[in-house]
Amino acid sequence: MPLTNRKKPTPLPPCPENFPEESNLRRAFQVCKTLESEERWVSPESGLAHTRSEGILLGLTPACAARVLGFALLHSPSDNGRDNLAAEILKCNESENDNELLGGLAHLYVYGLIRVCTSSIISCILPVVLLTFSSL
Repeated sequence: MPLTNRKKPTPLPPCPENFPEESNLRRAFQVCKTLESEERWVSPESGLAHTRSEGILLGLTPACAARVLGFALLHSPSDNGRDNLAAEILKCNESENDNELLGGLAHLYVYGLIRVCTSSIISCILPVVLLTFSSL
């Protein structure tokens, strides 16, 4: 798809009112909003805590990682899942290199969950579609 035809990425909305004040949900969502405004992962003078992080972080911009985590909070299928994700985001945000850990967490969700689910759906649907069109 040409770049001119691509849909513009959707930024995170304001924090939902149903995320209570001073709750982990609200704090985790604010972490995502802050990360979304970052232009790059690290400043040249700070460097990465782990050399293996470079390959992971090259695949996602801070805004993309923030949106993956933020929209996962907004659209989690269960309260328990949402609470667990909020706890993971806050745990990553405790460390010195928090953005690096948040990028790793987003990477796990994109490549370990979203792509796996998408691949599974495609592998289940594709044979049915091929059979349907081959019989026409």
